Amino acid sequence: MAYELSEAFYAGLSLVDTNTLVEAKTNSETFSSLYQTTVDNFNSDFIKDGAGNSTKRGMLSAISVDEPTQQLYSDLAVGISAVLGTRKLRSPIPQAIYLTGNQWHPDVEQFQVKAFGMKEYNSSDIILRYGNEFVGISLKKKPKENAPSPTLINNSFGTFIAGNELRRLQDKINDVRTEFFANVIVDGCRPGNPLSDIADEVGVSRIKLNSKSNVKKIWDLKVDRIKSNGKVEKIPLINLKGVEEFSKGVNNNIGNTRKEAFRKFVNEKLQSKNKSISGLYQGFLDVMNDPEVKDTIADSLLNKVLKLKLFDELNTWKNSEFAFFTVEGVGTVNKNNEPNIGQATSINLTSSIVAIAMLAKMPVTLVLDSEKTFQRKAAKVFFTLFKGDYDILDIELRYKGSFTAMPQFFATTTNTFKKLVKDGEKAIA
Repeated sequence: MAYELSEAFYAGLSLVDTNTLVEAKTNSETFSSLYQTTVDNFNSDFIKDGAGNSTKRGMLSAISVDEPTQQLYSDLAVGISAVLGTRKLRSPIPQAIYLTGNQWHPDVEQFQVKAFGMKEYNSSDIILRYGNEFVGISLKKKPKENAPSPTLINNSFGTFIAGNELRRLQDKINDVRTEFFANVIVDGCRPGNPLSDIADEVGVSRIKLNSKSNVKKIWDLKVDRIKSNGKVEKIPLINLKGVEEFSKGVNNNIGNTRKEAFRKFVNEKLQSKNKSISGLYQGFLDVMNDPEVKDTIADSLLNKVLKLKLFDELNTWKNSEFAFFTVEGVGTVNKNNEPNIGQATSINLTSSIVAIAMLAKMPVTLVLDSEKTFQRKAAKVFFTLFKGDYDILDIELRYKGSFTAMPQFFATTTNTFKKLVKDGEKAIA
């Protein structure tokens, strides 16, 4: 299992006093000495894990080394930045720190929330305990303050359009992608294109794109593909990498072909070229900007990225208080393992809720980010969610693996939104 080791360093450093952390930002000796201190703290009973302690044991094994790598020291630098950022919102050293890996500890499992089609709607990586208050930390990292912010979420686009209230949107999106990929398959089967040698055998040549039912027939076509172990599996035609896979499993008389030629062909169809985005992504944007659904989809996107309804989903208020922060630590080290630690960005969920509430009556639009989309040929598209004139989320859509699945959705908050959050904090104060 892969572990995000910056979480281990954040947990261990949360038990270190603020003055020492501040000194470590500029004092290489203090910084280096903090490594073993952090490991010892992480190994203590203050750091708690779920049943079996598998996450804690795995992380501890990875950081307990005689000669830490440059990457490990960089994660230490990120942790120092992130903890100092948290201290601006919660100053004391926590009484306990909980990891949220394979299984949540009994003390905090009450805060584990499955909602809105998401298994981990409460996306806390670490939970800090201060008496009767628990603080969830969604930890992000970047090497320098001027570096792009890491994504807040990486999920299937289907997650964001789930729910009965978006059924109409789901149907339209499915129609768009079915028609697009059916046309790609037909085009791929034309003479000289990657699937031309098997067009008759798979039946594409016998189906005309003259009705919705025929479009679906082409989209639903499956073929036998031979796996690396020699076994044959049936897969959607759109996911065939090249006729070489098909020929080995079905027809040995096709001849030599370039490996993955069809997959390359599909990816080229998804690319944005000549100041025009692919028909698929344009269809997605058009549907999402439909006046009848755009407010609903915007609410869904904002809620799932920013966790705006997390407090509403918690049923724990009689017994415990819960706060939620997104903390972006900034840090790295040079080749001599000397630290360069920047100022973290810490966003309080309450402030995010206030910021979005201030924009509640403003119209929503999803606008293509032409600069990012057209700066290189890639099978992806970038766009921005606006509320009125305020840009809120930077969003990326791209396919990862199967073309029959929904594309992957990546989102970050904009600098404009971060400023609105600060204004929200002033409103709360």
